Amino acid sequence: MVNTIKVPRQETFSETKKIFENIHSRELSSEPERKIRVLVVITQLAMGGATNVALDLASYFNQHPDFDVQLITGPASEDRNDVTHLAFEYGIKTRVLPSLINEINPIANLRAITDIRKIILEENFDIVHTHTKVAGVVGRLAARSTGSCVIIHHVHGWGSPEGMSMATRMLHVSLEWLCGQFSDRIIVVSKPDINKGRDYHIGGEDKLMLIYNGIDLEKFRQPVDEMMMRSKLGLETDSKLVGMIGRLEDQKNPLDFIRAAAHVSERYSRVQFLMVGGGPLQLECEQLIDECDLTGKFFLLGFRDDVDKILSILTMTAMSSLWEGLPIAFLESMSAGKPIVANDVDGASDVVKDGETGFLVPPHQPSEMAERILTLLNDEELCEKMGELARQRSSFYSKQRMLENVETLYKDLYSTSQVLI
Repeated sequence: MVNTIKVPRQETFSETKKIFENIHSRELSSEPERKIRVLVVITQLAMGGATNVALDLASYFNQHPDFDVQLITGPASEDRNDVTHLAFEYGIKTRVLPSLINEINPIANLRAITDIRKIILEENFDIVHTHTKVAGVVGRLAARSTGSCVIIHHVHGWGSPEGMSMATRMLHVSLEWLCGQFSDRIIVVSKPDINKGRDYHIGGEDKLMLIYNGIDLEKFRQPVDEMMMRSKLGLETDSKLVGMIGRLEDQKNPLDFIRAAAHVSERYSRVQFLMVGGGPLQLECEQLIDECDLTGKFFLLGFRDDVDKILSILTMTAMSSLWEGLPIAFLESMSAGKPIVANDVDGASDVVKDGETGFLVPPHQPSEMAERILTLLNDEELCEKMGELARQRSSFYSKQRMLENVETLYKDLYSTSQVLI
């Protein structure tokens, strides 16, 4: 007698397979998908471009269904306009660490590393995204010490302070180089900053990534009652207006803008000058305005929350900075349809196309800046043409574009990190 083994029908195997697949599918779907946990670290939330970008990112990911974001910052310096309250108003979970100060102080810096490391481990963050110099160093060292998260640093301009000693400069470069070795990605905001990163050997193609800053374009395209704004600011009704948006500090170099204004006023009478922002050079600016006999011609407006309305009434904007990343003020001015006259430094050439959307001049040459300003004052058709082209090109610098680029980066690096675990 021959023993036979009954083989199940093929459809029986298929049916069994489907049963197990369905069970497995139900088990997976019953488990909530884990959100990507992001920690944003910035030295201080003070009015300025880096703060704007950090808050825009934190706010966006705070409302994103795939992410859980928190923000760590230090106390704002006394001479800065503190906007920490905005983080809380936006509903972002925010911690202010007293140890996270805006200076090199070994004791405080080591304490900040310890504090941030503890938070990363307790909250099990997947990504640590740092902004500004001090936070970029202590935040990345803290993240590296955990060995458990993706590390991203956002460079808002490498900076090149004039008068900095060689020893101090080497310390800054050395710290950036060290932290660059274990950063998964370094975001830069302009093409010249990519070149600087390479020159300093801080990163190459695998580390440096260009993501332009972005703004809410429509905010700077809204109609404004010009006569009411002029009256509010104490300006003449028929004068042309040249404005600069920026802090009164060495980086922004406001004294050269005042010197340029003096040159312009000697040859063009129907013009007034505005400067929006405050800072440590306030008194020096006031003194120079008096010395140049610009009283009634030059207005220091201090910190303002209506920059969009002020930009709307300007004839053009000017920027006398000595170093920059990609100035938010440039993007705002372009969106408002204003030509720009600026020093040719760092990321300025990325946005200001010389002879097309404005003019670029060498730093420390206020007389050349004055000549370009006069060119636009004397040629209204050219001024309007450049302003319109600037408005068109500003569409490339939308906030949504910036946010989506960072989101893609987050997800790509997170996915890679999970594969390597």
